[in-house]
Amino acid sequence: MNEYASGTHHEPQILRFPSGPSPTGHSTAPESLAPPPTAPAEPAPAQSVLVFSPRPGARQLLADDVRKRGMNVCETDSPDAMLFHLSRQEFQICIIDDADNVSRIQEVHAAIRSHSRAAQVLCIVSEDSRWGRETVPTFECDVIERPFSATRFGAALLSAINKSDLIRENENLKRQLLNRNLMDLVGSTPAMQALRESIRIAADDDRTVLVRGEAGSGTTLIAEGLHRCSRRAEKPFLRIDCSLHSVETLEHQLFGDESPEGFPGYLKMADGGSILLDNVETVALPFQKRLALLLEKRATSILNGTTESPNIRFIAATHCDLNRLAMEGRFRDDLLQHLSGITLQSPPLRVRQNDIPLLVEHFIGEISLKEGRPPRSVATEALQLLENHPWPGNVRELQNVIERACTIEVGGAIGAESIRPWLQNDSAEEGNVEGVGMTLREMERKLIESTFARCNGNRERTAQILKIGLRTLSGKLREYGYPPRGGPGSNLKIHTAERKAA
Repeated sequence: MNEYASGTHHEPQILRFPSGPSPTGHSTAPESLAPPPTAPAEPAPAQSVLVFSPRPGARQLLADDVRKRGMNVCETDSPDAMLFHLSRQEFQICIIDDADNVSRIQEVHAAIRSHSRAAQVLCIVSEDSRWGRETVPTFECDVIERPFSATRFGAALLSAINKSDLIRENENLKRQLLNRNLMDLVGSTPAMQALRESIRIAADDDRTVLVRGEAGSGTTLIAEGLHRCSRRAEKPFLRIDCSLHSVETLEHQLFGDESPEGFPGYLKMADGGSILLDNVETVALPFQKRLALLLEKRATSILNGTTESPNIRFIAATHCDLNRLAMEGRFRDDLLQHLSGITLQSPPLRVRQNDIPLLVEHFIGEISLKEGRPPRSVATEALQLLENHPWPGNVRELQNVIERACTIEVGGAIGAESIRPWLQNDSAEEGNVEGVGMTLREMERKLIESTFARCNGNRERTAQILKIGLRTLSGKLREYGYPPRGGPGSNLKIHTAERKAA
């Protein structure tokens, strides 16, 4: 039997692992295992192993044996060096020699899990150590006691590699599923990648989530995506817009009627699912106390593992600074504390303008699918115009601009002339203060008349762009002095409006 405890180290029994290029660039696989010339295949990358031992001799023996099994090795002799390497590289296995004498092993293991989720830990202890046999480690690892054979060591390596590959494959599948569940959150910038990762982490947690972001930045889409990524995905997702409800109606919406035949309330309807409290800052103070008690009861139930509160995950969304509102006495501190268990921040469009081409393509694809037409293309000048706009209304404003441009540009490419009229040019720096001091009625008339002019008097298209009824539009036009459709002089007002729009 070949044992590492002995003074000499004989040639071990070699277990073959997926081979790859050695540090010198030459393959470590035997010639008999090489693929035939007619069917070349890419060699699998060599597995990376981090070997720690404070004893140079033992460290060298371990590293040599691992290399002979076709694996790359990084050697280190201190916990600090281990932490450094773990922060720089992904490892499949971390071998910790003399584990019962490493005082910072918990910190090292935390770093392994933080930087290399799939890494497996092999802890080597002495024969008389109580660490492996009588003291159960507080983390999952494979304990190898000295003396051990090359077969035992090789089997532990093989088992660790298989576990690492399985975890990595599972992570990839989770990531693919996450991307499918978050298809509405279009974007590939670092801000969006960080948001998706935050949603992935929050989905596995069952605490209340607060989604913050500017108006139009997609807070509702984030809440929906969070629900789809969680274990509650098959259960209901219900949304309550708190800004539309008084204390009485909000209470009725959540708790329902007392009679069995009445409205059951969202707390029963969403059992096992999620409830989104949208615009939560608008909840009246009298009801905030009851909402805080409901969330406190749920938090206590989760902590104690009981079922005393409804099996519902609450998600709150806001466009306001709740901390500032709490300081001003307009939002309860206890409710804010319960809502802020996990916080997700929706990035504004101005900090991820490189996502604009993807968003434009996404919105055009949705419109084309709805209309049953081929997708329109976008001229380079129009795309540059969109990328240079500050987008105070965020993604929602961009979507509205694309929808209006597609309505006007029935066929062909969308040019800059179809985009420019719909952009809100708040350019006080250029001395453009048009609209300042206008009443809401005057601004409404200006918007309707300019849209009517750009649509060349087409009332159906104008109503569609403004998202109002055709009869409402006709009534507004009559109020502004426009003759009935097709009546004498009906085109005169159109030309007047065109001059005003110009």
